[in-house]
Amino acid sequence: MPDLSQFELFIYVAQYGSLTQASKALTMSKAALSKQIKNLETKLKVDLFSRQGYRLQLTEQGNILLGQCLRLKKELDDTRTICQKFIDEPEGILKVSVFEYFAQKLIFPRLTNFLSTYPKLEVTLYVSERIPNFDQEQIDLAVGFSLPANDEIVRKNMLTTRYVLCASPAYFKKQGNPQDLSSLQQHFYIGHSSRIPAGVINLRTPNQLVLKPRLVLNSVSNMIECAKQGIGIIQLPLYLLESALKKGELIEIFPEDQASNIHVYCYYPKYRYIQPKVKKFIDFFIT
Repeated sequence: MPDLSQFELFIYVAQYGSLTQASKALTMSKAALSKQIKNLETKLKVDLFSRQGYRLQLTEQGNILLGQCLRLKKELDDTRTICQKFIDEPEGILKVSVFEYFAQKLIFPRLTNFLSTYPKLEVTLYVSERIPNFDQEQIDLAVGFSLPANDEIVRKNMLTTRYVLCASPAYFKKQGNPQDLSSLQQHFYIGHSSRIPAGVINLRTPNQLVLKPRLVLNSVSNMIECAKQGIGIIQLPLYLLESALKKGELIEIFPEDQASNIHVYCYYPKYRYIQPKVKKFIDFFIT
């Protein structure tokens, strides 16, 4: 049976009444177009055109087919328009899990513009420092986490940073400065609940160190506040601590031992093609 592309070519030839003019409009060779029309006629077992001088005239069967093909083309054009809208005007629910820092710095300042640009999208934001489960929670996109590579998840690098180990001047004045990494075992360490274990210290390989935290929190902002209050030592990515370090509220220790070239990613489930709603979000906020 003929395919849709042959019917579309037939419409061009019928409307132009000339293989030469139709081939120019289609930017294909006259020979290739003629071959397609002959193939269509062979499959249908009817002549669709008769030659009248330099022009092609539709036969009776050709006229009947043209009317049906024009109706088919309208439906096909409408279908293409709908498909293009999937890309240009994504709709539905977009579920995004975002680390609080990136929600405050990247998302919230531009969220009104994003929602205005894509009015058919309903955005659900889960602002959290807990790594999401894509399958169980049906998350479309996770922003601002560092997860291991996964064959089922695509990850896109957002930034590269390093870790900082630090505490307040008041803490070091009271507890003394640790002399080396091993002496940290005698200090008050504040851990984060998402780290497994909570007291793991990210160091340059091959160094490894796990402390026993005296306090575990589920919020980096609370960790930073507790460190400023002189409660203990924390380790977090540089971008979270830059302000406090510049103000002298926190002091870095052992910078040469801290893990560097740490990547922060956004993640989304792997499909053959990235979902338009996810792509629009990434292009708007991250790229």
